[in-house]
Amino acid sequence: MVTIKNKFILLAAICWLSGLTFTLLGAYGKTHQWTATGTLLTVGISAQAIGFGFLGFAIMQAVFKKK
Repeated sequence: MVTIKNKFILLAAICWLSGLTFTLLGAYGKTHQWTATGTLLTVGISAQAIGFGFLGFAIMQAVFKKK
């Protein structure tokens, strides 16, 4: 069974990796003058920030969990 803490860590990893992928695609597109470069970079950086937010939430849940 997956606990809620593990779900948030998994969600954080997925967001961070997808953000990294979008950021790298945006950097590649910048060298080739794609029109969607700004959007790719914006979505990539935002997804990484959301991923770090989920990771911080999971860490705080683990810290303040009462036993």
